[in-house]
Amino acid sequence: MMQKILPSLVLMLVCAVVCGLLAAANAVTKDKIVQAEADKVQKSLTAVFGEDTYTELSTDAEGITAVYRNSAGMYIFDITADGYAKGGIRALIGVDPDGTVADIGIVSLAETPGLGTKINDPAYLAAYKGIEGSKAAPDTISGATYSSKGLESAVQAALDAAAQIKEVE
Repeated sequence: MMQKILPSLVLMLVCAVVCGLLAAANAVTKDKIVQAEADKVQKSLTAVFGEDTYTELSTDAEGITAVYRNSAGMYIFDITADGYAKGGIRALIGVDPDGTVADIGIVSLAETPGLGTKINDPAYLAAYKGIEGSKAAPDTISGATYSSKGLESAVQAALDAAAQIKEVE
């Protein structure tokens, strides 16, 4: 009887030790991961929108992770959108005070290499500049329809949120 129970007990002990080690590793690295993510966003803000002071605003809008405002009054929305991959597009979308798209920066992209990643092409992103309200977005990229539509929905969410913020002000 003991010979049948012993392997189960050993397995249970090994699982408990591994779970404890994983919990300890998480506790040690949790703050570093949060800080690295904040640094990544700050670096992206500076790279796309220039050196400035970015004030984080509160938001409860669905799909918008964070909202920042720079000294010129531009709103920058940190948005995660579904492309071909669920949550595969994370972008910073700047909306000028006049309600037009100022610029877009891709923070992370988990789309199909060579197809969906084409939405990160500077010429494609530049085609969004100046778009306002519900104006047509640039043509979808052949072979990357889901990715193109995902970025389009992220831009529309940013424009809608900017319009709501302006209404409240």
